[in-house]
Amino acid sequence: MAFGRYIGSLPGGGHRGRSQRRTPARWWALAIAALTASACAGFDEPALQPVTVVSLTQIVIPPISGKSAQFDIMAIDHEHHQVFAADGLDQGVDVVDVSSTPGHYVRTVHLASIPNGLTYAADLHRLYTGNTDSSVSVIDVNPSSPTAYAVLATISTRGAGATDLVDYDAHDHKIYATNPDDGFVSAIDAMTNTVVAQIQNLGTTEQPAYNAADGMEYVPGADTNTILKIDPRKDVVVGKASIPVFCIPHGLAINPATDQGLIGCGDKDNPATVAWDFRTGSMLKSFDFAGGGDQVVFDAKAGHFYFAAQGYAPPELAIFNASPITFLTAVPTSHHSLSLAYDEVHHLIYTIDGRHLEASLWSFPDPVAGCAGHEAVLAAEGAPRSQTPNCHPEQQTGGGV
Repeated sequence: MAFGRYIGSLPGGGHRGRSQRRTPARWWALAIAALTASACAGFDEPALQPVTVVSLTQIVIPPISGKSAQFDIMAIDHEHHQVFAADGLDQGVDVVDVSSTPGHYVRTVHLASIPNGLTYAADLHRLYTGNTDSSVSVIDVNPSSPTAYAVLATISTRGAGATDLVDYDAHDHKIYATNPDDGFVSAIDAMTNTVVAQIQNLGTTEQPAYNAADGMEYVPGADTNTILKIDPRKDVVVGKASIPVFCIPHGLAINPATDQGLIGCGDKDNPATVAWDFRTGSMLKSFDFAGGGDQVVFDAKAGHFYFAAQGYAPPELAIFNASPITFLTAVPTSHHSLSLAYDEVHHLIYTIDGRHLEASLWSFPDPVAGCAGHEAVLAAEGAPRSQTPNCHPEQQTGGGV
């Protein structure tokens, strides 16, 4: 059982606490006194708190050092220990070596246009970017390849606006790229680097995600507050499910083992996160502990969903148990930390350091690494540390770098 949301200092300044949940200072003083007294009496402290403050390690990107960075989506190559970040200021993709900790900048792959979205195709060792000139770039990111870090192709989607977020369907070897201003999604054959279909009249679309459980591609419809279901064999919309809470869906990640996923809502007035059942096309549960964000990531080894809820007040990186989907805790970040990558080897989370004149990324330990499954549910419900040994992050006294 937690006494409300944590109140304290953020890495870039600011004050915790949402206006509708403000609690009188005297109540906090009483609560802290009660906790202290309980501890003295042998009270077993709950495993989890709604917010866990950890130290953030800064990873500087030298080509844009001293400037206010313009990062977008991030991706990771676990096999070769590389994190990628779309860098609008340097017009390319920054590559960070995460084989050791802390990670360090290696290079920037420059592009003909500013990149937005990223997706990594592990079986092809290629990175795909959605660019502002309505194109998709194909980059060889295999360190041992003779064409390592070269742009192999640039594919036009022939839109008037930018190509934004992209996803890789490994089963069908297709890239799905959104053009939100044009209202269409392009299907690209990853073997031939050609556009094979375009699904039109979709309105504003956000983070697409392939579901290996049913072989379908799912795309959030931000304008219609829906989840669109695309059949990759025909490249047509075969389903459209309404989200029963106002969400403006942005982020989407799927756990194929359960056929369930997490929707990161983009609405900042009523921040929310939605647990979704893709088998039934319906909401399982909604959470108000995080929202107003962008990218959502699922990691099977960690057993967690990670949501960059940078639009929440205050901003945070929220962590959810994957099965069943349950909010665990959140780490304070910044209002520009809209994307992330999870290093499952070192149990580190990478996100954007969005502070003024700080052209860098942040890395920090997953505060609930090892806390998963039924034990995570017990911890989220307030079970003490003695009953949930893998779910007791050590709260540090200060955040920031």
